[in-house]
Amino acid sequence: MSNFEKEDVFNNQLKAEVTKVAQGILDQEIKKYIYNNVDESQKKSSTICDTILIKLKDLNNKHFKFIVSCLILQKADCGINLSASCYWDNNTDGSVALKQESDDAVCIVNIFACGV
Repeated sequence: MSNFEKEDVFNNQLKAEVTKVAQGILDQEIKKYIYNNVDESQKKSSTICDTILIKLKDLNNKHFKFIVSCLILQKADCGINLSASCYWDNNTDGSVALKQESDDAVCIVNIFACGV
């Protein structure tokens, strides 16, 4: 598959599928999530990453490798700034960033798709 075809696949088809898969998992896992403690939050974050990766593997797209990060924090009267970056080929690689909130928590997921 040429670089042009990879770019076309991610930006025009795969990005929407990745977003749909990840958003569905976040809706299920976070919408009613109650933040209790750091350990529980860490387990939930790991579960979300693992579940997203399993579902992305099920898309059976062998031209991309995926990297998933998940941040869960308790809502409080404070701000947060989060940045993520990679050194990659903008013509073939891509990313998706999603945010989901519950009454007392915020979850931010970054997914990077790297063409191989």
